[in-house]
Amino acid sequence: MNTELFIARKIISGRERSNRLTKPIVVISLISIILGIAFMIVSVAVVTGFQNGIREKVIGFGAHIQVTNFDENSSMESSPVLMEQLFYPELNEDPRVKNIQVYAFKPAILQSRQDSVKIQLANNKDTVESRQDILGVRFKGVDAGYDWSFFEDKLVDGRILDFSSENDEVLISKYMADMLGYKVGEELDAFFIHDDTGPKKRKFTVCGIYRTGFEEFDKQFIYTQLHHLQLLNNWGVQTNLTVLDTCIGDYFVLQAKTHHGTGAYRYDWGNGYKENSYYLFTGELNDKIRLVSTDFELEIYGLSPNPKSLPDTATAKIVVEQSCTCSEELLKQKPIRYLSENEIQMPFGKLKIENGKGSHGYYVGGFEIILKNWSDLAEMDDIIYNEIPVDMKTTKITAVYPEIFKWLKFLNIDIIIILVLILLVSVINMVTTLLVMILEKTNMIGILKALGATDASIRKVFIYNAFYLLSRGLIIGNILGIGLVILQQQTGFVSLNPDIYYLDTVPVNFNLWHILLINLLTIVVCFLTLLLPGTIITRISPVKAIRFN
Repeated sequence: MNTELFIARKIISGRERSNRLTKPIVVISLISIILGIAFMIVSVAVVTGFQNGIREKVIGFGAHIQVTNFDENSSMESSPVLMEQLFYPELNEDPRVKNIQVYAFKPAILQSRQDSVKIQLANNKDTVESRQDILGVRFKGVDAGYDWSFFEDKLVDGRILDFSSENDEVLISKYMADMLGYKVGEELDAFFIHDDTGPKKRKFTVCGIYRTGFEEFDKQFIYTQLHHLQLLNNWGVQTNLTVLDTCIGDYFVLQAKTHHGTGAYRYDWGNGYKENSYYLFTGELNDKIRLVSTDFELEIYGLSPNPKSLPDTATAKIVVEQSCTCSEELLKQKPIRYLSENEIQMPFGKLKIENGKGSHGYYVGGFEIILKNWSDLAEMDDIIYNEIPVDMKTTKITAVYPEIFKWLKFLNIDIIIILVLILLVSVINMVTTLLVMILEKTNMIGILKALGATDASIRKVFIYNAFYLLSRGLIIGNILGIGLVILQQQTGFVSLNPDIYYLDTVPVNFNLWHILLINLLTIVVCFLTLLLPGTIITRISPVKAIRFN
């Protein structure tokens, strides 16, 4: 019996002379398997690579998770939160967290470097049209702890921001540079909108130009140091002291002028917070005058402390050179003279003022948390949410840009459709090949049955040869598909239009597990479908099969 089955295997596998019909069908089936496997590997690698590429660009501009003020809305301007948070140091030690960085947003309008002039000839008359281009952008303030790894290969000119000192540098996109005519080293004009004072013009210096190819983000994001936006957003309060050029009785008048915050200020000169911004003193005092100022938010029943505000401190030190009283005659003889920015010459001596530095530096727009693995997003979002204060919230990047991630999720449907179609074609070819082989070898099947071979053993012979053909196709198809993926990954020889696809080259994701799953899925599907044509063997009569020619 083993001899007959061995002969059958050799005949069916094509090692002996076969029918003219079988050979081309076997070749076509083999080619379809090779191309199918290669196409599935390349398709899955490209689609998942495209998903990863777009996801990395979105995360590069916004991180995996953002922690912001609970009142934060969808506007382009940040709501302030205190930089000192209890969750910050503990979360930074989590092995799943790559980096935690602070940021702030502020909308602005950029103005082109120079007017664009257009000369037209109409009705034999020269017409000169002059205009200056503007662009609405979103300033993003960052500090020295910002992770610049995303921009390392995106710089087309210049460098990233320098945090060794406070400067007015900005990092702009190539889209902005081309549209507004700016180059590295040139000054840039930006207008920031304030509800109370109107637009404010600020000048910045372009230190670098980046290009990600994601035009939706390249159009709006411009980077600068965080402290600029902390001041522009009027966070915290800042207090300055000055001496009035008049007296009240025998007292000199020290006045506090506070800026930013809510606009409702109170002052503590050592006796608790009061509305009085003036302090009366004489020349006999030889001590420091300490002032703590804060802003208060308006409520229905009057003024109450602003829980989200930090006070600012200013001091004035009086050095007595001679004792005297303050009178109008004395002031006429010895008027107040300002020696420097922080020192004033008084009739009795010198008054040294140390103005407050402001509390704006204690505020940020929020925290960006970059994770090491995308798969940890949901779990880490729950963990962080339970750690932060009740007046703050977490927002996943998928919620910040839902339309982009829904689009990427729809691409999974494309992968399923591609796999189903290719497997369907491959299965049809395999079934057709097996049916032709059975019909061609009907006479031999009858002989084997007459010799005592069982239906199961004969079916195994045909399935064995079908899998022999499938294995050859899998090996060649994997070599072809993996080779194309590696070639594109290393060279990027297939390019894309970034204005349409947001990427410069076709992205590929070489994932060994994806390749193994594709091969396993192909083997399982083919095995299950090949069982059906194998049942035809059980219906073949040995007598009729021997007579079949």
